[in-house]
Amino acid sequence: MKTKKLKVISGIILSIVTLVLLGLYLVDFVNDSEGRFTDIMMWFIIILAWFQFATWGNDSKAQKDEMGQEIRNKSGKISYYILTVFLFVFWIADNLINQKQGEFGNIFLFSALCLAVLIFPISQFLVARKITKE
Repeated sequence: MKTKKLKVISGIILSIVTLVLLGLYLVDFVNDSEGRFTDIMMWFIIILAWFQFATWGNDSKAQKDEMGQEIRNKSGKISYYILTVFLFVFWIADNLINQKQGEFGNIFLFSALCLAVLIFPISQFLVARKITKE
């Protein structure tokens, strides 16, 4: 009962914070303020908080138990593949939009794509080494 009450209170607080920030954003929009980096990051953080709250609530033990670890492992692997595909699509789109003959494209975007492709196998190697040493 206590955890359910805490979850409701947390949901109300998160809702109030979201509404206050939405109000501030609407005031800036009405006053013709240009979208800033901080506005975009604010909304990403709010969306992240809502998904985190919807998934785990206030139960930190659920994240640490076996099912929570399984959820985190599967979602991490899925998000890795989705991110890699999106980086590849963005790099191709950048090359098509900025068609400069003989140019490689956005080197930073290509570097992020290469890192995304390499991170998973490297982390698998390191985890496998750690497990085999134990």
